[in-house]
Amino acid sequence: MRNEFRRIADEIPGGTWLDDLARASAMAANAKFERTSRSPLLHVSVIGETHIDAYTFSDISRALQDATAKIGHIIRNPSNEVTFVQQADRDKAPLIQKGQAGNAIFFGFPEPALDDALIHDGIETLSERAVKELCDFLPANGSDDGALDAVLLQRDTVRNAVSDIVNAVSKHAGIGMALTPTAGEQVTRSMTTEQARVLQGSLRESREAVGYETVTGRLDGVRTRRRIFYLERESGGTIQGAVAEDLLDQIKENLDRPVTARLRVVRTTTIDGRRGRPVHELLEITPEVSLFDH
Repeated sequence: MRNEFRRIADEIPGGTWLDDLARASAMAANAKFERTSRSPLLHVSVIGETHIDAYTFSDISRALQDATAKIGHIIRNPSNEVTFVQQADRDKAPLIQKGQAGNAIFFGFPEPALDDALIHDGIETLSERAVKELCDFLPANGSDDGALDAVLLQRDTVRNAVSDIVNAVSKHAGIGMALTPTAGEQVTRSMTTEQARVLQGSLRESREAVGYETVTGRLDGVRTRRRIFYLERESGGTIQGAVAEDLLDQIKENLDRPVTARLRVVRTTTIDGRRGRPVHELLEITPEVSLFDH
């Protein structure tokens, strides 16, 4: 298309103001679209290690690909948070590993397609936009402590995407990133192992939400010494949890019978959006009355 606009400009004859206007319009179109000749590239350097094994490269690559997919998801669905990556997200915003040399990994982006290009741009793919936005949340250098604090203020999906990179870097080595976009200036970011470990500690801090549930089901069992009960839900699935000592006798009396149970439920969520298994505590049970009991 770029060559087509230049050809049109070159073929406009004469020097009238109308010819000049047409020629200027064609050259403006050429200037607008000439950036398509530059393919976007993400260059990632692994720093702080002299010998880098295949596992390190693989771990860092997967972390960047997963983080890109998650950011791509919320670009497509701004109101929908994700805390684990799905294959559909990877397919929509793929970060394609092109190769590696020395301590560097090179990633490319898919060719723009009608169903992938962002409407307001038409050239930049979802993958490239996702990497750009991901870079917004990463430190500019090893002393950029403000970026670490800012991550904690972001939405769940962003914190979770950054934590993918944090976990890989803290386990292996620091990274330096240089994104050469389709248009505009190169974007550089980095993360040291020290920054990653500081941020990892913050992201693993947890918050607890306490709630209460009333569940109907069948008391399936109890472990007296450990004070653990098992309740088979009427709707399917089994709940296990703690029970106070003063309820043990009542549970034994109602084993293998339908009951209504009042439960205290504690749900733990880390700051990076990872959810732990809910913890149940049995507060009271009420036997279900059956017509066949009389």
